[in-house]
Amino acid sequence: MNYELVSVLRPETDNWKSQKERVEKNNGTLITLFPEPLFVRLRKEEYSKMINIIDYVTKRNYDENSSLFFDKVDTVQGAEIIMNRDGVITIVKDGVVIGEMRVFPRTRRLVQDIKFLNVDGSRDMIEEYTFDGKPFSNIFYYDDNVQEIDFFDNDQNVRLRYYLYEGSINLITIEDPKTKEIIEKYDNMSQFQAAQVAKIVKPEDEVGITYLGIELDALKDTQSKNTLYLEESAFDGDQVKGNLKLIMEDEIDYVQRVVVSSEDYQKMLDLGLNVSKVEPKQ
Repeated sequence: MNYELVSVLRPETDNWKSQKERVEKNNGTLITLFPEPLFVRLRKEEYSKMINIIDYVTKRNYDENSSLFFDKVDTVQGAEIIMNRDGVITIVKDGVVIGEMRVFPRTRRLVQDIKFLNVDGSRDMIEEYTFDGKPFSNIFYYDDNVQEIDFFDNDQNVRLRYYLYEGSINLITIEDPKTKEIIEKYDNMSQFQAAQVAKIVKPEDEVGITYLGIELDALKDTQSKNTLYLEESAFDGDQVKGNLKLIMEDEIDYVQRVVVSSEDYQKMLDLGLNVSKVEPKQ
């Protein structure tokens, strides 16, 4: 099976257009790494064969015919949901604004998230919703900084948690929704993403990526045939970029093939570099 791997799908970008052309040509599947509440719309509008690793972990599925209007949200008992003249949606209880609501772009009515506020106006928590109207995650704050993010399955059970310290994720846990027992634990995002991608991608598969950062790290536990279709320049000045150099020298051995621009390929030849894993873009 063929896959393309991205951190997040960004419609209308040249990068996505190139990847979409490859994945359609190969009848492949797109894997996305970052949380994506808009997944069901992207799947419908951009490409139908997609897997998101957050949804893979939580075992979430989607209903393209479902949605949640802003005035149908279950919220704090006794609170009112008010659409203001400026378009801002507020949640008011006893005359006090306790929260603000956003709707998804190009909908004006479908709930994207609700930000609940402390008395001093700082953030207490954010409830995120999927495009088909189901609870997606809760983001918890302390002193206006994110402390924890909980991701739900379709039955609103927490299956995945991110824990943060001073703005960085320092623990990720996957738990059994019935027993609440932790069944997997990771020290950072790179470990988590690599582990999930390795569960999806099999040794006989082929995977394409376009960047040298997050997507590259996510492949480190795979045994598949992996190709880097480099969209950015291969050089910083006259020096090959760090991770690309490691690939070319086979210190990163889980990428077996690199495709670069014809200009960068010629520059590599002129510099006498080892291009045994490199080829020019056709």
